[in-house]
Amino acid sequence: MTVNKMKKLVLVIAYVISIMTTYSCATTTNYETKLDTWLGRDVNELITSWGPPSNEYTMPNGDKMYTWLIVGNTTILSDYNQYLHMTLTNSITSWCKTTFTVHHFTYFDNHDKITNWRWEGNACTAMWEAGRGVL
Repeated sequence: MTVNKMKKLVLVIAYVISIMTTYSCATTTNYETKLDTWLGRDVNELITSWGPPSNEYTMPNGDKMYTWLIVGNTTILSDYNQYLHMTLTNSITSWCKTTFTVHHFTYFDNHDKITNWRWEGNACTAMWEAGRGVL
């Protein structure tokens, strides 16, 4: 193995270790736990906490869907392929789309309660911190 290849290997290993250290506690399970805390709560509390939604949709039955879309960092990965004599490039954009379904209860009280949630994306994670729970 050449010196340049060794340097690249060491840099890749250091990068992977730093990513694993930074995000070792950020998981989708923690994100789902965080979303579960919103079930049964008033949607106004959610909007106050998360800010205005990216999209709002009224369903035929009168329920509403509120969606937040978060697009994060784009990572560009490139490597020179000596056999093809060209640089190969790949980019990864982190994103998370979270949708809450809200039902308007008029008989019992006059509040819109969160009844369901769903998420999709490659960055829907949350941290867990000892003593504080899911962040």
